[in-house]
Amino acid sequence: MMRREKRIQDLTDFLKMNNACSISELAKKFDVSEMTIRRDLELLKSKRIIRFIHGGAAFDPVYDPTYSEEFPAMHDSDYLFNQQIAKNKEDKIAIAKKAVSLIEPDESVMIDSGTTMTYLCREIDNLFSFTAICWSLNVLTDLSKKPNCKLISYGGYFHSQTKMFENPYPTDFIKYTRASKVFVSAGGVHPQLGITCPLSYESGAKRTAIESSKTSILLADVSKFGKICTTHFADIEDFDIIITNDRLDEEFKNEIIRRGVKLILV
Repeated sequence: MMRREKRIQDLTDFLKMNNACSISELAKKFDVSEMTIRRDLELLKSKRIIRFIHGGAAFDPVYDPTYSEEFPAMHDSDYLFNQQIAKNKEDKIAIAKKAVSLIEPDESVMIDSGTTMTYLCREIDNLFSFTAICWSLNVLTDLSKKPNCKLISYGGYFHSQTKMFENPYPTDFIKYTRASKVFVSAGGVHPQLGITCPLSYESGAKRTAIESSKTSILLADVSKFGKICTTHFADIEDFDIIITNDRLDEEFKNEIIRRGVKLILV
């Protein structure tokens, strides 16, 4: 059995790399009981390194000064970033790799909030210079490590569950900024009800970014198709390109092509 100090360090590194994992899987990986892994996670939680999610734990890269042990439910959300990023990981990585291949030297691109955008940023090898305009902490953090990337961002109220900055005047920033391409995420894609996101404060930045870019590109893994979230921000035909996985239903494929949108399957 591993010494506890080393196990906890390895546990921290594992969650930092994978973002989230179930308690049963962690117990199996570290060859200890679920009770033991829960004790380890409690220690990490006390240091605000992880958060508990339903059935597991998620790495928390951002210190949240509003955290309260008395009111842990304040951090529950149907769209917890660290829970979502682990879902459909391989599909998102495949989409991100294709999206990165569309970025050209010296161009300006806008990069939306969302978990797929994290993978996009990580796939950029940054062999050439380009400018990125962004409004979320995960994108800002990952791109800050790219030496040839020129970053433009705005602040505002920080939402820990999405890592997005909500600015009361997002259009004042994005409306007068121009980009050759914008990469946009979505919570749902529906042929009749359009492109939707789960949180209303996301929609303004998404909508304005599409209007301010020459080419709009939707990155959505196949699980998003047919799904409907509460806030509408665009329709399928508002995008020039949609990148998704090759398991997309034929009916969706035909509908996207019928509307004159370029469909890239990976």
